[in-house]
Amino acid sequence: MAAERELLLGLQEAEGGGLDSGELAVRLGLDHQLLVGAVKSLQTLGDVIEAELRSSKHWELTEEGKEIVEKGSHEARVFDSIPPNGIAQSDLMKLPSGKVGFNKAMSNKWIRIDKSAKGGPRIHKATNCIEDVVKNKLLLIQQRKDSSLDDKEKNELKKRKLLSEVTLKTYWITKGSSFTTTVVKQDTELTPEMIAK
Repeated sequence: MAAERELLLGLQEAEGGGLDSGELAVRLGLDHQLLVGAVKSLQTLGDVIEAELRSSKHWELTEEGKEIVEKGSHEARVFDSIPPNGIAQSDLMKLPSGKVGFNKAMSNKWIRIDKSAKGGPRIHKATNCIEDVVKNKLLLIQQRKDSSLDDKEKNELKKRKLLSEVTLKTYWITKGSSFTTTVVKQDTELTPEMIAK
């Protein structure tokens, strides 16, 4: 932890004004909790630094959301799995994204049902190409460009459990009245009573 403290103090002196612990952790490629530990450790040394707790909210993809960014939305996977001559509805429903993707693909008018087909209902593509809007929205969120999405779109993705709102607690760190770039471990005063225990 001493290395993080020294690093934190060195950066604090170099940048002058103040630092956000979350931004600093990202820039240095460190776990934010390591910097929080360093901040708390420095606070025990007196007025070396001032740290104000702040809280901010941002959107993060869930595991399912990350999978959609990688493989496409359920409805796009259903669309892609339909061969040119169609697929039996019962076979489509057995696919991993079949049940979830079928309804969304139908509401998007990407697929159609031929109920008069021999052997039961058959699913066909209703269009030649699609745009995977869900995947594109999730990519924006992953790239921290979610300001281009309105609250309704974000809440729709949240309802589908593809993203969640996360509260991040960070520290705004400034120099204290006793600021220094070198931290000297304070000597502990031992008393005879402490030794006797």
